[in-house]
Formats: sequence, structure tokens, C-alpha cells
Amino acid sequence: MTYQCKCRRSRRSGSAYGTARAAFVRSDGQPTVPLKRRIAQARGGGSFTLPDGTEWDEVETPSAYRSHTTQETGPLLHLDEEEALSCCDRLLTDPATGTRALHRTSIPLEVADATPHLAESPDQQPVAIYGLLAEAGHKMTWSETVRARMPLPDERTALKLPDATPLLHLARITHGTDDRPCCSKSFA
Repeated sequence: MTYQCKCRRSRRSGSAYGTARAAFVRSDGQPTVPLKRRIAQARGGGSFTLPDGTEWDEVETPSAYRSHTTQETGPLLHLDEEEALSCCDRLLTDPATGTRALHRTSIPLEVADATPHLAESPDQQPVAIYGLLAEAGHKMTWSETVRARMPLPDERTALKLPDATPLLHLARITHGTDDRPCCSKSFA
């Protein structure tokens, strides 16, 4: 499967340019499940669903823990490396196909401490976190980044991926008042 971009010619130099790059994707014959860009949480806060209504189950109890920003997460949250975070990991699965997805919510401790009830329960569903941020006076906007990368060993095990299989990593940053990042949701 090949994706290509449309390019334009620069009037000055005559060289081609475009806003996207061509990508070449190999198929290994394994069944694929299109995620149609997102897995969203149902309005009631109970389950994670695809745009077509397919519900994904939480395989395990969500795991809440304290962590620190890395070279990858720090810039997304406009923080230096080793800044304190409150994180929650969820392992989701599509019951029809067995496809798995990792979902992580990361909240800077500075934001969690300034938002009532957020620091006490970092394992809340994303919809509940957005509600607490809104109650604290944040007008929220979102930005997303998508990249392909090789999985970490624990991700490969949790997702049951064969060796040398890259994954798509989507990071969705919630920006609050003054465009300040309040939390990060990531899917792998």
C-alpha cells in the first residue's frame, strides 16, 4: 500500500514541495483493524468506542502511578525532562478481533495539584478529567501528533506484537487556559 502527497512547484526556484511526505506501508498478511483516527470514550464515561460504535474493553484494572517527563513527553507538555507527572495506563482490547491498544493519561503534578479532586484520583476516566479541568476554569483545546516507532519491550508484550513490528503512537495534548498543556493522552 502506498500513500503519496501532491506536490506543488515553487515559483522562485522551480523545485517541488509539499506538506506531506510519501509513505510506504508493507503488509505482512496479518488482519488489520482501521481505527478511523480515534478511540473515544462514551459520554457516560463507561467504555471506549470507535466512531462506528464498536466498544473496546479494559483488559486490566487501570494502573495509576507517579512518573517523570522524558525527552519524548517533556516537549509535548512544555516541560523540562524529569518533571513530575501523575500517570494512568489502560490496556484496551477489541473483543471481536482481539486487537489491543495501550492508553496512557499523563498529567503534570503542578496541574493536578491546582485542580480540585484531580490529584486524589489520577486513574479517572479522561471524560472525568476534562470535566474537572473545565470546573477549574480551563477552556480546553487539543492538538495531536502521530508518529511511527518501534515498541518498547513491555509494549510489545502487552500488545502481543511480533518482533520487528512498528506501531503508530498518537499523542493528544489537552491545552487549558493560556494554551498551557494540562494533560496528555496517548495511544499505541
